[in-house]
Amino acid sequence: MSFFTLLILLSLIIIVPIFFVIKEKSKRTQLAFIPRHQEYLASANLMTTQHQAEKANSEQGNKLNVIKFSAHHPFVKLLYDEQVSKTFRATMDNIGQQYESIHHDQITESQLFTLNKLIATRVPELIIDYLSLDQNYAKTVIIDTDKQNTSYDMVLDQLNSILDFSRKLNVQSQSGVVDKLLASRRYLDDVYKESGMAADSLKIK
Repeated sequence: MSFFTLLILLSLIIIVPIFFVIKEKSKRTQLAFIPRHQEYLASANLMTTQHQAEKANSEQGNKLNVIKFSAHHPFVKLLYDEQVSKTFRATMDNIGQQYESIHHDQITESQLFTLNKLIATRVPELIIDYLSLDQNYAKTVIIDTDKQNTSYDMVLDQLNSILDFSRKLNVQSQSGVVDKLLASRRYLDDVYKESGMAADSLKIK
């Protein structure tokens, strides 16, 4: 046997076992890594889920809520309180109707915040303060010499101002919906033109 052949045989005897040992070690390392990799993926998934939940809660917390009128709401309680002037209650009823007619997603957050504050806080405070006055005093004594207004006149004027504000927001919100309808119509007209068909040709005969 030549020296070269002997060298090859010795190399095989040494290298082949080493190869299998390394392969087996690599396999064991991979198997050991799998649980850690799964733990990492589970941890990453949990962190992502928590982040999404926190983001959703934050967005929900920042989003302004539309007032849900109920029998326990301060505004509604005063609306049906017979101690409150019929004129006041009629104006408040109009404010409530305007509010419920508004498309709240078509007004700004600032506008909705202001209107919510007026209805939920300002109007009840205004009426409660007025009811604490002597009724004869409230209707006869001039408290605003520039406008010659009594307490009654002043409260009614403020209620009418809030009603006017709510009406303007209602008109704005209706216009926002109308703009969407017009945009939809323009889009369809463009589609018909691009297809080479007039809108009239699509009518059922």
